[in-house]
Amino acid sequence: VECWGANWGGQTDAPAGRFSAVSAGWRYTCGLRDSGAVECWGDYDYGQTNAPDGRFSAISAGIAHTCGLRGSGAVECWGINNYGQADAPAGRFLTVSAGRLHTCGLRDTGGVECWGRNRSGQTDAPGGRFSAVSAGSDHACGLRERGEIVCWGHGAARQTDAPGGRFSAVSAGSDHACGLRERGEIVCWGSSRHNRTDAPGGHFKTISAGGRHTCGLRETGESECWGDNRYGQTDAPSGRFSAISPGGQHTCGLREGGEIECWGYTFDGQAQPPAGKHTQVSSGAYHACALGEDGAVSCWIIYNGAADVPAWLRGGGLPSTGTGGLLDRGSALPVRMIALVALAASVIVVVGLSALARRQS
Repeated sequence: VECWGANWGGQTDAPAGRFSAVSAGWRYTCGLRDSGAVECWGDYDYGQTNAPDGRFSAISAGIAHTCGLRGSGAVECWGINNYGQADAPAGRFLTVSAGRLHTCGLRDTGGVECWGRNRSGQTDAPGGRFSAVSAGSDHACGLRERGEIVCWGHGAARQTDAPGGRFSAVSAGSDHACGLRERGEIVCWGSSRHNRTDAPGGHFKTISAGGRHTCGLRETGESECWGDNRYGQTDAPSGRFSAISPGGQHTCGLREGGEIECWGYTFDGQAQPPAGKHTQVSSGAYHACALGEDGAVSCWIIYNGAADVPAWLRGGGLPSTGTGGLLDRGSALPVRMIALVALAASVIVVVGLSALARRQS
């Protein structure tokens, strides 16, 4: 694995060795080794990098907690647990998705169960059978077996007002969501700020909603992005890609030949990937990681100091989150970082669900 971008907590200092999957959290990263062991690196203030021993089949890194899926189907979580987001219920699951302060899992029976903070109803999952679930910042969306999308939780921007019809995939962002219809068209709903819900026409095969922009891969392999473009994060280069991952204010794509290409905000080096052949890429808010063909995980960073942090993060123009802080009571993080942190969580979840949806479609 190779990682790049901001390295404030050591989140891009990937260990050597072979991995089969990687999940980028807020200032930390977790990787799943070929052996099934989980190894995490970066910020450990809340124990989010203290992965338990044993074998796992999947991992999902949230803001300051991580959840893993055991081979038996049991979910085990670690890290901050101020709202019970790490208190996974007993029983068998097929997938798990860690959000900002809550977690959702897909049971082997097809039901969805969520736990953690429930201030906006984000853990009140509806009944019925689902094939996928995506936990966003303070809301979640699920794809029913029949193809309908159902969302629940915080809906001030109407991000829980999913349209009708049949879909093959769903991707939840911070305050918007997008679905891929069975015929390949993309439909987005929620906050329309920066035109993030103005999906282009035509047919796509994948969809991934970031914090303020969204990207999709057309059936031809061409990438197309829309939404906030203040740093060029929607200016996708021409050519064919096999995967795409929108981050906070940048985007990375995996070329069909295995090379990674990134564009957008790059003051922290997150749009400057290393050379070489890769099989996966995952963008966080301010960094990214990739899985090499040899199974090695790499994360990278060119940190240029506080002067390169965007003005809205330093203060002034900070988007409202409607909460008192990232972790609410007892948070040690400054309030001006709340929006970026929530953004990171949505990106993480989106990347995981996008991959899951592709495997199930």
